[in-house]
Amino acid sequence: MPPDLTALRRRLQQALGEEFTVGALLGEGGFAAVFRVRDKALSRDLAVKVLDLGLTPSSSLAERFVREARTIARLEHPHIVPIHKVGGYRNEILYIAMRCVDGPSLRQLLERYQRLSVGDAARIARQVADALAYAHGQGVVHRDIKPDNILLDASGHVLVTDFGIAKAAHDATPAQLTTEGMVVGTPQYMSPEQATGERADDRSDIYGLGIVLYQMLTGAPPFDGESAQQILMKQATVEPVPIRQVRNDVPEALAVVLHRMLEKDPAQRYQTAEDASQAIVHALPSAARERVKVRPRVGLGGAGCLGLAAFGAGVAVAGYALLSDHPRISARTPIPDSVASFARRAAPVPREDSLLYVFAPHGERQRMLVVTNRHIVALTSAGSRTYPRDGLTLRYALRFSVRKPLYGVLLLIPEGGSPDTLFADLSPRELYAVARSVAAVHQ
Repeated sequence: MPPDLTALRRRLQQALGEEFTVGALLGEGGFAAVFRVRDKALSRDLAVKVLDLGLTPSSSLAERFVREARTIARLEHPHIVPIHKVGGYRNEILYIAMRCVDGPSLRQLLERYQRLSVGDAARIARQVADALAYAHGQGVVHRDIKPDNILLDASGHVLVTDFGIAKAAHDATPAQLTTEGMVVGTPQYMSPEQATGERADDRSDIYGLGIVLYQMLTGAPPFDGESAQQILMKQATVEPVPIRQVRNDVPEALAVVLHRMLEKDPAQRYQTAEDASQAIVHALPSAARERVKVRPRVGLGGAGCLGLAAFGAGVAVAGYALLSDHPRISARTPIPDSVASFARRAAPVPREDSLLYVFAPHGERQRMLVVTNRHIVALTSAGSRTYPRDGLTLRYALRFSVRKPLYGVLLLIPEGGSPDTLFADLSPRELYAVARSVAAVHQ
């Protein structure tokens, strides 16, 4: 049951008082929401995460969440999102006020660019490693390093968030986690020891960062599957495809560093995040620079505040990242495993066909274009249609209307048949992306 946002906003305003103004909703999920809040006295915006205690499955988890958030609030590092205040109101809500980072999360950058330059990926990984080294020195292990929890501000500076949430979740008993249906961590980024139920330590964060670095370089994490159980089994038993087999412009020295970060045996990994940071810089000296060069495109500004909300199964624990919530997709060969699994489950793609291009403008299963070596599959709310590639024409058009000044239309025109309107509301950017990509795979 989602929180009553009107009541939650009102109670948050009452809790914070007249010195603050509760503004726009930045995100919601489980039993929590995040609001942008204006601090009038200091003339700054905060991201305030609010837990509805009436919806939390366990009062002990909520209490532990606040206790750990207060611990994390003492962390002061340039690459860690600072927590400014922790409080509550009449045993109805709990809230955590954090810096509002007006920039994208790494997940949002990867949605837009799919993969990053080697230099940017190394710089991001090094800054995260520095944040982890500091936190580990304070006795705090993150346990849920993933692209959602890595933010970039407007200057290209990297910040890590949600330390307290991961720590609070870890301290829950196995019985609580089982009976409440919750999971500590996200399967695609969990270390082998987390996957097998062992206690995580500093080296688990190093493994998680290795997964993130692999994804930044290739466009997808190394392990995915039809279910969380399959993914966890791979984390524990399967070796990732060597990075240079997937992307040959990765320097050999950086490939060696990444391989060690992803060792199954914690004893074979770097033993400290500081060692990992130094190894990254030794392999690629430009990783020592602070500023990440990649810039978010239009539409990503201000998203970092939302990036602070790692909802999933609820704010006190990190949930599974479900493929049904996959972001906007425009991916051509080599198709990342996660996108391929998403497409094959959603669309009737012949098993023997090779995927060449997948386009889902809103990341929905109900609206998708899939191009294979032999077929083109159209998926809409009205059903699916499969056409042979030979004899099928794709036609693109920009149209105008009073309601929507400029929008794109994609038509499939089979030889001797009637036009099939697949998409009728694409943005010009989306229309350009699909037209360019389809032309590329047809060459």
